[in-house]
Amino acid sequence: MIEKSPERALFYTNAIMKNFLFIIIIATFVQTKLQAQNTGKNELGSWYEITASNRISDKFSLSGSFTNWNYELPAKNEHLLLGIVGLNYYINDNIELGIGYAIGDIDTSFKVNDIPHLKENRILEQILLKHKSNTIGFSHRFRLEQRFLKYQTENLVKHRLRYRFKTNIPLNNMFFVIVYDEIHFVLNAFDLHQNRACIELGAKLNKNINLHFGYAKHSYKAKNFNRLSLQVNLNYDFRKPKSILTQL
Repeated sequence: MIEKSPERALFYTNAIMKNFLFIIIIATFVQTKLQAQNTGKNELGSWYEITASNRISDKFSLSGSFTNWNYELPAKNEHLLLGIVGLNYYINDNIELGIGYAIGDIDTSFKVNDIPHLKENRILEQILLKHKSNTIGFSHRFRLEQRFLKYQTENLVKHRLRYRFKTNIPLNNMFFVIVYDEIHFVLNAFDLHQNRACIELGAKLNKNINLHFGYAKHSYKAKNFNRLSLQVNLNYDFRKPKSILTQL
C-alpha cells in the first residue's frame, strides 16, 4: 500500500476547499440574481420530507421519498406534494447511478384560491459523486429530469438539469451539520429555474434513522421563500451478512 505524504494530503485538501469556495461564490451570485426581482411573500413556510434507502445487494438499492412544502407554518397554504421512487446502482463506494419516477401536485399561485393545481409526472436519471477530506464528506449530484406537466389548459414536457453540491460536517458521534446548494436549469431554453440553499443540524438517532432540522431558502426569478425544514432519513441494509469463511 502506498502511503500518502503530508504534502499530497495538503494538496488534495487545498484543491477541495478551492472547489468548495468556487461553488459558494457561484451559488451566492445565482441567489442574488434570483432575489433581485423578488416579489414573494415574507411568511416563514415549512419543508417536510421523509426519505428511505434500502440496500438490497452490494450493487443495488431501492430508494424513496415524500416531500411536502407549505407557504406558511406549520402546514398552511400547501405548495407542493411530491413522491419519488428510485433504483440505484453502485459502481464503487464513491460513484452511484440512479433512475427514478416521481408524481407531484404543485400550487404555483403562491396563495389560497380556487386555481387548479399543476399535476406532474417525472422521470429522472442521476449520478452521485462522493469524496472526503479528513472527516468532512462532500458530494456532487447531477440530475436530469423529464417533467410531464398537466396545466389547466395544456400539457407540456420540460427538461431540467439540476446540480447539487453538499457537505456533511460531523460534530461528534451523534450530531452533524449539512450545508448544500442546488441550481436548477430548464433545458428547453437553458433558463435558470430556481435555486435551493439549505443548512441543517442532523442527529443520528440510531444506525437506521437520522433526523435533520434546519433552514432553507427557495429562490425563483420573481419569488423567494424562507422555510424551516424537518427531514427524517431511514437507511436499512438488507444484505445478508458474509460468513467468516467468505471473508477469509
